[in-house]
Amino acid sequence: MISDEIQFPHYTILKASAGSGKTHALTERYVYFLLSKKIPSNNLRNILAITFSNNASYEMKSRILELLKCLYLKDESLRSFCDNLCLSQDEASELAGKVIDEILSNYSDFQVRTIDSFMTNVFKASALDFEFNPDFEIHMNNESLMKYAYDLFLKDAGVQPDVTQLFEEMTEKIQDSVNSFVWDPATEIYRKIKRIYEVLTKTDREIAVFDEELFEKKRRIELELCKLMQKISEEVKRSGLERNNQNKVFNEFPRIIKEKRLIELIDRGIKTCPVKRNKKFQDRYEMIESLWKDFQSLVSLYTELYCQSYFMPYIKIFENFYQRLQEIKKREGKIFIEDINKLLSGYLNEEYVPEVYFRIGEKVYHFFIDEFQDTSTLQWLNLKPLIENSLSEKGSLFIVGDTKQAIYTFRGADYKIMKQLEDKDVFPSAKKIVEKLNVNYRSRISIIKFTEDFFKKTMALDDKYKQAANLTGLNDCEQIPHEEFTENGYVEIKFLSDEDKLKDFLRDVIDDLMHRGYRLKDITVLASKNEQVEMLSFLLSELGIPFLSYSSVDVKKRKVTSEIIYLLKFLDSPLDDFSFSVFIMGDIYRKLLEKSEILVDINDFLLRNRDVSPLYKVFEKEFPDLWKKHFENLFKLTGYLPVYDLVSTAISNFQIFEIIPEEEATFLKILELVRFFEGRGLSSIKDFVDFFSEPAEDETIWNISLPADTDAVKLMTIHKAKGLQSPVTVVFLENKRNPSDGMVLYESDRIQILKINEKVAEKSEELRKIKNNEALSDIVELLNKLYVAFTRAEKELYVVCRINEKDEKNYPFNVLSGYLNKSIGEKTKKEISEKQEKAKQLLHYKGKIDSSSFDLVHLKEKSRGELIHKILSKIEFIDEDLEDRVSSIIEELSKDIDYEEIKESVLKTVKNTHLAEYFVEKQERKVFNEFEICDAKGLLHRIDRLVIDRNTVTVIDYKTGRPSELYPVQLKLYMDLVSNIFLDKKVKGILYYIDSEETVWI
Repeated sequence: MISDEIQFPHYTILKASAGSGKTHALTERYVYFLLSKKIPSNNLRNILAITFSNNASYEMKSRILELLKCLYLKDESLRSFCDNLCLSQDEASELAGKVIDEILSNYSDFQVRTIDSFMTNVFKASALDFEFNPDFEIHMNNESLMKYAYDLFLKDAGVQPDVTQLFEEMTEKIQDSVNSFVWDPATEIYRKIKRIYEVLTKTDREIAVFDEELFEKKRRIELELCKLMQKISEEVKRSGLERNNQNKVFNEFPRIIKEKRLIELIDRGIKTCPVKRNKKFQDRYEMIESLWKDFQSLVSLYTELYCQSYFMPYIKIFENFYQRLQEIKKREGKIFIEDINKLLSGYLNEEYVPEVYFRIGEKVYHFFIDEFQDTSTLQWLNLKPLIENSLSEKGSLFIVGDTKQAIYTFRGADYKIMKQLEDKDVFPSAKKIVEKLNVNYRSRISIIKFTEDFFKKTMALDDKYKQAANLTGLNDCEQIPHEEFTENGYVEIKFLSDEDKLKDFLRDVIDDLMHRGYRLKDITVLASKNEQVEMLSFLLSELGIPFLSYSSVDVKKRKVTSEIIYLLKFLDSPLDDFSFSVFIMGDIYRKLLEKSEILVDINDFLLRNRDVSPLYKVFEKEFPDLWKKHFENLFKLTGYLPVYDLVSTAISNFQIFEIIPEEEATFLKILELVRFFEGRGLSSIKDFVDFFSEPAEDETIWNISLPADTDAVKLMTIHKAKGLQSPVTVVFLENKRNPSDGMVLYESDRIQILKINEKVAEKSEELRKIKNNEALSDIVELLNKLYVAFTRAEKELYVVCRINEKDEKNYPFNVLSGYLNKSIGEKTKKEISEKQEKAKQLLHYKGKIDSSSFDLVHLKEKSRGELIHKILSKIEFIDEDLEDRVSSIIEELSKDIDYEEIKESVLKTVKNTHLAEYFVEKQERKVFNEFEICDAKGLLHRIDRLVIDRNTVTVIDYKTGRPSELYPVQLKLYMDLVSNIFLDKKVKGILYYIDSEETVWI
């Protein structure tokens, strides 16, 4: 992609479809610009690469450094790249080494950054011009500050007459514009002004201000409508013509006029004349028909005025609220990240650019922009004068993007900016180059051909989809598969009607893939929305399939996190019985007691002492050992230890990493957040609890980093999958859209916010056009999301749609119906060419060691007992291969133990005179190892072995070590629980002591 003779200035648009290696092309060009002697002004500080996410920025930096490293090491595969540089490999190596040293020595000059980061840098340099202090604080989340400003606004509405009058007048107008009574206008108004604020920060235009004349005109039309409706009623009555029963609204005229509910006309059908045509009284019919047409025109005008005025009261309140918000932000030195582009858009121009560069201390000559289709109008308005300045001084612009992957329009992204750059000479003084990457290095040919056929042919069958596909280039998605790919790949489309069938489908697909050599981590499941991801995660959980959900990585949403917070609340305030109750009833404490085999009925304890306070004192009295072991030191250390040390002690006390290993990442994130919290100079438990409960300036701080190489199915939304790829992709689709608030933007000199839904659009041709344009934009995004989803797959793609009868004619089922239950290509096999490495397990050192477990012999015995239980849980019946199987199981568990001793103990157990009978396979016999059962209070119990025969059920419990009087009690409990399930069978119990080979029948 690099010409031998590059002319400056120039700008290049690289159209890169999915899987075509755009990041590779961007990386190579960036490194070429750094190293080539042909590039003017190519110091590290003079080159800026812009991405749209921190992950993309990190990936690009990594790739640049990796390429420089390979050049330094004289990688033979880069010989042609060196030839392009007109350098020998030795010269390129020396130069690459110098550039690496420069990057590492002056890392801040290595400008690969997000667009928000760059614009923030520009804004900081000009903060005083906007009446902000240079040390202002940027808020990534605006919720808390906006709510604070709104609360102050409501407070003013109660004490300041002018604000009170405004609020009352606007609330009355809002009530007149809706069909039902607004019980909580303050909450509804807040929701609407937040939406208005979102709209305002995405455009450089101002919003149309409150217009009292509009309401006056609407009132006049209402009066005219009432008169006309009254006249129509009289003429229909006088005419004697037969009523047309298809017209329902006419019967409602008296009530609508009386109650002044003309707003109801907007949602009612008015196409049909209220009387039937009669040849004998043609003149009467024509007169009524003429009146009805006048009525239709008046309703159309009334509807347009309704749409224009609906949000006006909210806008009027917003203007007052916005002033208060701006005062608070400037007073407290805070600014929202979305404000920056809005403020700069009216500030940056060609004359001011040199001043900007002077203030930020760097001059950018060469711009590289990744994922350009995700650029918003405001971002482009701010970048454009900077780019024009660079091009005027023999600079360059290199943009990479794919309009077919524009799926962020809800954030203000506008793919039409890239289309405009492709089609027009936006920078007339510079040479324009448009190039295209045609080879797909990701997907196999069946997936490529399916995608092409779907978007080029299927979309052409429907006018609205065809128009949407034409806008972004989906109608021209054509790629060549990489020549090194030998497999055809596989595509399968399924329509399913319910969750049970979906669960069966997921199980069958994943089992089939595993049998063909794939691992769980090779599979990615995609859905459109977070709630769909949650539903799919529930199904995978029911199937017992390990998964990583990239849509639930917020540490605050984890149940165990809330339990730790409640524990801290209790420690901070011991009289908080609720917090103490929540913790001891939670998963952490329940699993700790289960692991310790301690039979404590927490529910019963809480029920008996529900009126007693403080509750912890009763707990200490009833369970002194538990209190001393788990809570006493925490109780004493609270107020003396920092929060970090206190949380670390709690994790140790409750053996959290041992009892809930799957939540290890959650607890490490909690500790990381405590460290972050203390780094801000805060130290109290109360402050930490508040910190956790309030929105953060940057909501990404709550995200848990998921391990990259965990063998688990990846589960995420299509938006999160952007830029990723997977050997196997399963795409879940259903026809479920979020309800719309009817807010539609109409851009003229100012932004008009209109209220338009389908019923409203039927009443006015002008509104129908606006609504159709809005619907077209929605279809564009829906189709682009499909394209992104389909193109994540490398070898196999499964598209599964949950459908019911009402959905069949709706998106996405109407566009996929031609592929119903079809498969394309051939299923693939994954050759395992290298040893699969297990993820290394973290070791957690406990600061305090429980004295009861201090004895080394005791520790070894405990470990031995757990191992024997695990081995026995994997044996269903005795067969001739028993010894080999036991050996294999022991090797699989790979413990540092006495191999022969463990094997002998296991074999003696299953061959014991009394037990061997229950390891023999018989007709109608069913065996469950580690059978889990719940008691009436919700406590979970695990039975070592449950043998179900025709007339009897046998409960078997193994024990290592010395006998205890508690063991028979425990077994009797298990038998009672089992007897409640198998009412028609006799229940027997066997307690077997492995070391002494003693059998106790119960």
